[in-house]
Amino acid sequence: MSENHPGLVEHTFDSGEVRLNYAEGPAHGPPLVLLHGLGRRWQVFLPVIPALSLRWHIFAPDLRGHGKSSRVARGYHGPQYSEDIARLLRERVSASAVLFGHSLGAMLGMWVASHHPELVRALILGDNMIVAQRLRNPMYTALFSGLRDLARKGGTVEQIADGIGKIVLPVPSGGSGTIRQLPGNDEAYLLSWARCVQQTDPEAYEMTLDGSSLEGWDAETVLRGIACPTLLLQGTTELGGLMSDADVALATRVLPHHAHVKFRNLGHALFIQQPEPVLRAVTNFLESL
Repeated sequence: MSENHPGLVEHTFDSGEVRLNYAEGPAHGPPLVLLHGLGRRWQVFLPVIPALSLRWHIFAPDLRGHGKSSRVARGYHGPQYSEDIARLLRERVSASAVLFGHSLGAMLGMWVASHHPELVRALILGDNMIVAQRLRNPMYTALFSGLRDLARKGGTVEQIADGIGKIVLPVPSGGSGTIRQLPGNDEAYLLSWARCVQQTDPEAYEMTLDGSSLEGWDAETVLRGIACPTLLLQGTTELGGLMSDADVALATRVLPHHAHVKFRNLGHALFIQQPEPVLRAVTNFLESL
């Protein structure tokens, strides 16, 4: 996967506390802001950017402590990530934007839409926890611990990719297996993932593992602040999806304008490994705005 896509230009935005790196596409329509998950970077959206940029003005930041954005010691609390994005929207994005977040990025999108409604036109939530307690999912605890250790250790992209492939995960169906044995985790995918891990502050993983990054998160309060149209994209829990049926039930009860798509054959990675079905759902929602 190439580092960049033709037509995307990287810029730096100084939020006062951090320097955020972000990619921007040509102004082919209203703003669409892509927010990646924990331990990733903006390039993770490359599978969907070419199609989306035909009709939208893409902005894709690296979150603080990720990609080429700067790091802050113990600076990875949900509101800190979210306020960076709110400042970026206010100063670099000309109109209220659609936010499309994946995993952690979707939780940050919820926070921004709830606390700064004037900045957000619509929200797309890609398989994130909504009712977020301390991460108790054994699969993700094993995954993030393994990735944190690899980020701390450093090394070449190839060495990190090899390390990711060897992380042993308990699988929901019982038993365990290495990441390399799971479908979709071929060499090219592991290398692109390793580039993300190489550029992630280990403390971002650590604060997720110890629960401090989401301290004070109250799902119902956040949801009650969201008035814009919202699309919920749910992976399948048996395949590692994080958005639970209880999350969806709460969101659909509280959100005034919502749509929901459940992908039976996709886990948490959604578009990263299978862009087509996700792109179809996202495009239908965007066209309905």
